[in-house]
Amino acid sequence: MSHELTQRADGTVEFAYLKSDGLPWHGLGQPMEDGASIDQWRVAAGMDWNIGRSRVRYGNETNFRTIEDQHVLYRSDDKSPLGIVSNKYQVVQPAQVIEFFRDVARAGGLELSAAGTIQGGKRFWATAKIGEAAPTSINDKIGGYLLLSTSADGSLATEARLTSIRVVCKNTLQFARADAKPALKVSHRSVFDARAVKESMGLNEAAWAAFRHNLVRLADVQLHETEAADIVAGLFATGTGELQRDKARETAGFAKVMSLFNGAGMGSQLDGVFGTANGVLQAVTEYADHHVRARSDENRFIASQWGGGAALKQRAWDQLIALAA
Repeated sequence: MSHELTQRADGTVEFAYLKSDGLPWHGLGQPMEDGASIDQWRVAAGMDWNIGRSRVRYGNETNFRTIEDQHVLYRSDDKSPLGIVSNKYQVVQPAQVIEFFRDVARAGGLELSAAGTIQGGKRFWATAKIGEAAPTSINDKIGGYLLLSTSADGSLATEARLTSIRVVCKNTLQFARADAKPALKVSHRSVFDARAVKESMGLNEAAWAAFRHNLVRLADVQLHETEAADIVAGLFATGTGELQRDKARETAGFAKVMSLFNGAGMGSQLDGVFGTANGVLQAVTEYADHHVRARSDENRFIASQWGGGAALKQRAWDQLIALAA
């Protein structure tokens, strides 16, 4: 499915979004009014089912055997399988992801902004908006979000992290305070403790303020095209040294990022973006979120949030922040 969201037999897409944030790029899902309750979000996002588990059985019609230490996880509503895991696998229910934000919203003034599932329910997540600002240009707004995601097939740990979305093109980038981890992961070998995760994530507003400050720093660093090319080549190089950088310059990824930096990117010619370190950052994030080669939009989305695309964005952030120091 090109939009990567789970679609039920009746055509309903398991995704809900805050109406005041605007229609998502895929144009799907249920719009939610400001102030909607956590329970309303759970139903609208299609996260109102549970994960069941059963021991793996195999055989023929008259003779079955059971594998005691292997379990099938499945949806309670339509009984479709989600994954095969060990008997020690600790399940996190879709409702727990939504419920995570109940007292966070109450204490911090946050409000759910999106929630849903992908791959038939194998992965699900929810985000709450921290704030929105225009640290570099009044036309280039950045929104800060707290994201909680997990999986029901063993492919993803339960992860809480702070992320930003650039409104002009919906690029995503992880952010954090200098004295806190950018993300906190809980293995499915451990019981998910929402209270401990919240305490470890620290003050959301402080993290958001630090991120805005760093974006302004990047917007103040002017970069010539040749300097930007050196940085981008380093991001795509598979090793150290000029030979590896030269090879990186021949890749399609390098060419695309430089094209986005030089004016083809969404919002790339805005003040504080064009010809700056921030411009390189936004070109890399747009590439990872929208243009990187992938077998499908679904695979690209997953990579941009939890895989190679997320790692590329983080490397770009680290190198550019070091440059602006």
